[in-house]
Amino acid sequence: MRAWVWVATLLVVGCSSAATTPAPVPSIAFLPLAVPTPQFSPGITLPTGIVANYITATDVETNGTTMGALYDQSTGLWTAIAYPSAASTAAYGPAITVSGYRVVGSYKLPSAQYDNAFYYDSASNTFTAISPPASFCAPNLCNEAIAHSSYGMTLFDIVGNCDSVTTAPTPLSYPLTAHAFLYIPATATYSLIDVPNAISTTAYGIWIDTDTTVAGGLTDSKGTHGYVRGLVSGNIITYDYPGAGITHFEGITGAGGAGNYNLAGNYSSAVSGSTVYGFWLPVRNWTFGTPIVLGAVSANSVYQQTVVGVMPAGTSSTGYIATIP
Repeated sequence: MRAWVWVATLLVVGCSSAATTPAPVPSIAFLPLAVPTPQFSPGITLPTGIVANYITATDVETNGTTMGALYDQSTGLWTAIAYPSAASTAAYGPAITVSGYRVVGSYKLPSAQYDNAFYYDSASNTFTAISPPASFCAPNLCNEAIAHSSYGMTLFDIVGNCDSVTTAPTPLSYPLTAHAFLYIPATATYSLIDVPNAISTTAYGIWIDTDTTVAGGLTDSKGTHGYVRGLVSGNIITYDYPGAGITHFEGITGAGGAGNYNLAGNYSSAVSGSTVYGFWLPVRNWTFGTPIVLGAVSANSVYQQTVVGVMPAGTSSTGYIATIP
């Protein structure tokens, strides 16, 4: 699910109830985060990723186009991320490199209906297209790809989604048929990493230690569930927030070795227009701990104890940074 799928729901908070409506933890402070104007066009800032001091975001402009952005918390500077000649660019997970940073995301060319994936390297100031094999969407052919996260400095892995769609995705249609991929640029190899027996699999976060661990969501006949999967160990655990019809993990960060992670996720009921709730969830030794619910906000990414996402702001929405105590 794309970040702005959750935002579309946040804009209608109160229209219908979620499965459960817990109060947010009082000790969590939400610091607003928005791209500056006139450097960026006015719109809604959607923070999508965080690692160390770097935060990625997508600016949804009033005309519907998007612009990627990277915020350096140490300097307070914002940098535009715009794929060459693209009409729209969306920026997702940042990663630290030897000489700068890397950003993954998607772009849409003028008059195009679907997205293509890319990664950007700040040291060389180069964009590289990512094109998963069309056969990954068999029996159909993939015509859309989005890169969500990467891990590694010189050698690195990228995870994302590809799909075969006939109309532009909407909050109700995407990603019901998504397929997850792993891309290793050093060897130019793609792997299909769908969860077995799932109707749809999304890969939103990756963390590498002695295991290569991916987090996202899977849809089956019973609903949509968050999952964490070790591609090396073969471990896989799934999670449903109690009483929710939809649970999805948006990001993952390490917490002390393989099998130990912190996750950011969202849940709602399965009813269209339901309120979205963001949460932070620890995993220790491949066992889920107790979630901390942030409230009626989206939790889009996590680094250690820090979560970024989107919160309602009047009749609109804005980005936020929050630290879990």
